[in-house]
Amino acid sequence: MLAIDPPAPAAHIRDVDYIRVAEPTPVVLAYGIGVDSTALLVELESRGTPPDLVLTGDPGIEKPETYEYQKMIAAWMAARGILYETVRYTPRRFKHWPPYYDLLANVLTNATLPSISLGRHSCSLGPASATVSFARDE
Repeated sequence: MLAIDPPAPAAHIRDVDYIRVAEPTPVVLAYGIGVDSTALLVELESRGTPPDLVLTGDPGIEKPETYEYQKMIAAWMAARGILYETVRYTPRRFKHWPPYYDLLANVLTNATLPSISLGRHSCSLGPASATVSFARDE
């Protein structure tokens, strides 16, 4: 009878490496209740990748129609299992009197205007035309 020895272990074979992947970062949609953020919300949901959380900041002085629409879109999100929260600033200490609880009362109490009403934008450095030259070299 012929005896067969088992093959010797190869020196180049090693244990399997595992890549540990963390949970994906949650996707939070800042929802302004406008047409652009609504389009994005609907598109994400239609692709099967809805946001993990949708947040709306309530300034406290929206038109009644906006609040009615907010109820409707909140029901739409609830039907699809999308977590939706509305946040609102509530002051705890007051430097000025009377205290204010919404943007309009803040403006009136402090005798100020939002910067956008004065033609300023706090989130940009200025118009693109100020930083880009449109002149052709000849």
